[in-house]
Amino acid sequence: MKPILKWQYERLIKELLLLQDHQADPSCPCETESEMCVRKHLLSIEAYAEETVSMEENKEYRDKLNNLIQEAKDLRKEEEALLQGKEPSFRQDLLAWPRKWRKEFEYYTLSEAEEE
Repeated sequence: MKPILKWQYERLIKELLLLQDHQADPSCPCETESEMCVRKHLLSIEAYAEETVSMEENKEYRDKLNNLIQEAKDLRKEEEALLQGKEPSFRQDLLAWPRKWRKEFEYYTLSEAEEE
């Protein structure tokens, strides 16, 4: 794996972990003092996946990244509706979702970064 691609995936996994942590800890004051932790992490996940997909040569992982991008966008829109006091059309389990995606990429990123 190229060093830049490994770096990208590591950042993506870290954002997924942070979202999972926020959802697992009910004491996290995620929406105080103008913080919107869930939205912030969903935006970061979406952005890293968008940036990574153009670097990925493996079709299977490009497809996974494209799916992640769409799901992250949909979840972000739902979170934004909630933050605006609107009723979302659906509500994904935001504890299981980042865990599922993290597991899709973790083993793949264990390979050593190649020298270019």
